[in-house]
Amino acid sequence: MSSNRLSTNTPKIYSYSRVSTLEQKKGSGVAMQINEEVLKSLSKEYNLPVAEETYQDLGKSAYKGEHLKNELGLFLSSVKNQTVVEGSILVVYSLDRLSRLEIGHAKQTYYDLTNNGVSVYAIADNHLYRAHNAADDIISTITFERAHNESKSKSRRVIDASKEAYKRWKETDQFQRSLGRTPFWIDQRTNELNVNAAGVKKAVEMKLAGYGDLKIKQYLDTSFDYKPTRVNGRLKPSDSWDYGAISRLWSKRSLFGEKTFKIEGIAYVMENYYPPVIDENTFHELQTRRNKKQGRETGSGKISLLKSLARCGICGGAMVYMDKGGDRVNYVCNLALKGEHERQLYNANMLDLLTVEICKDAYLAESDSANNTAIGNEKLKLEAELLEQKDSRNNLRDYYKATPTKTFLDLIADSEAKIMALEAKLDVINSNSVVLNADELASLPEIFSDEVRTDYLHPERYTIRNNLYRFISSITLNRRFEPCSDAKTNFANCVDITWHFKNGQKRRLAMLPYEYTNTEVGGEGLYLPFVYMYGSKSLIKVEDGDQLLSDILMKLHKLDLTKCLYPSKGQYRWSQRTLECGKTYWVPLDEGVFLEPEALQFEFGGIHTEKSTPLNYISLMYSHLKAEGEYTHDYPLSKFSDLARGFNFAESYDFYDTLRDNIFDQELFLARDLLMS
Repeated sequence: MSSNRLSTNTPKIYSYSRVSTLEQKKGSGVAMQINEEVLKSLSKEYNLPVAEETYQDLGKSAYKGEHLKNELGLFLSSVKNQTVVEGSILVVYSLDRLSRLEIGHAKQTYYDLTNNGVSVYAIADNHLYRAHNAADDIISTITFERAHNESKSKSRRVIDASKEAYKRWKETDQFQRSLGRTPFWIDQRTNELNVNAAGVKKAVEMKLAGYGDLKIKQYLDTSFDYKPTRVNGRLKPSDSWDYGAISRLWSKRSLFGEKTFKIEGIAYVMENYYPPVIDENTFHELQTRRNKKQGRETGSGKISLLKSLARCGICGGAMVYMDKGGDRVNYVCNLALKGEHERQLYNANMLDLLTVEICKDAYLAESDSANNTAIGNEKLKLEAELLEQKDSRNNLRDYYKATPTKTFLDLIADSEAKIMALEAKLDVINSNSVVLNADELASLPEIFSDEVRTDYLHPERYTIRNNLYRFISSITLNRRFEPCSDAKTNFANCVDITWHFKNGQKRRLAMLPYEYTNTEVGGEGLYLPFVYMYGSKSLIKVEDGDQLLSDILMKLHKLDLTKCLYPSKGQYRWSQRTLECGKTYWVPLDEGVFLEPEALQFEFGGIHTEKSTPLNYISLMYSHLKAEGEYTHDYPLSKFSDLARGFNFAESYDFYDTLRDNIFDQELFLARDLLMS
């Protein structure tokens, strides 16, 4: 329908058209139903203005009543609430455009219009149907009855022919033309791949690499031949790729040769019916990528490394690129851009590099796992099955809300059990992570080269991003103002980042207020204290954590990016200062649990469900500048308990003993609020 919706109480002439298939829309199906000359003639005859709004239901079946949930249903609602006033006329090509349902339902739609003072003009009959007119009532009844019977007979013929064709296919394994049209990359007569197949295969490759539908179309138009396989009425065939067909391509199981159709509500699956363009594992990977809802690239084409991963710590909204040209690229909350809360910018160069370095071991381990074809394929298959099962469960919940019966509850319980089983299988695959010490971490190969880091259009960024998608579920970005004696405002804006892994692991880097120091040789120094926490089902050996975190901070400082860990409107002049990383103390909290702020709970159908957090090993690293032993505090047990709660760790006596045996100064204790999840 057009953009200008109903706004006045003057009777008008409205038009409604409907076609059952989108192919009719592409041709002349809509255009031939109602034209401007008819509307002008009626306007002159009945002295009524023609409404700017037009109502169209495209690809909606009147035999199934689909149009009543769309544009026609919207018009009927406007009639009932008197937005469309008495005396108005609805113009249709014929009465059967209104309904092909059984006579009782069809006449109800007719009466919903006429009994509210809206007449119906049928172009095919050249007749105006009014309320409480016996002749009109008889004619409309005959028309609706005939339309329903025609559709019913046609439906019966199609059903019988489809059943017979399916039976022949089962017996002969041969292509059946009567089972409907083939996809546009398969020849209708021979059931063989046609000239479009090469472009379809390339489109899938580009989609998996992260390209959007429009970019895919533009590339195919310049690089691959396209031959339309359907005649679209009066429209001249085009040799350019159909954008709509491309956007609908990704969910089609015919890509790997499967045909699915329904007969009388029963789904029939025909495996290996079409020649495949891709294999089934590639299709499952495509579904997994699509369900991440990764959003769009920037208008400049710059490739966001953390698109759909980075989340706002204030509202949970998606972080998007804010590109001001050159290397002035930041992540910002999309809801903040809409004025929901204050904007907080995070330098993209800093955050991208920090993510790759902090997660380098998991990145390379996942890449190795992805290279294992058997494991990779099994994981993709399980992820796709999990997504389908969750969709099925959500549909069952909707059905239960509408019709609360024990049958639906049983089906929901069965679906939940299947989801748990699939998640358990994925956990087994995801938990097989590598164990590396700090020396090994430091010697791992370079992932994010300077060339890729500084060139936001580099195609390797797609590869890195897709590998990050394999093991990271989200990245939460926070910052807090903390007292800082060396800041001009006496406060420092400290970045706090948490990386959430798909296997349940978390890693968290919380910066503490910076300090200006004097180096041993009399130069200007810079100390950046931090607390780093990580949870892992198989402990990563970082007892000598000085090297792990210090090397990362040194790399950031060399690129003049450490200032981005403390966002400020002012200008830091840190490039000439010497970075002092201090001593990093490591504490394994074997009894700790990396808890969320609160358990997620919901009530559904009388069933109480609580999402539990799985047991996870926790390690904590804390950087302090002073020499070991200079600052020691013998906290009482109550202080340790308070500290444990502040860090959101599960309390245990072993936890207290672990802290008592390590050096933590008062600054760590006071910073506990900053570190709460």
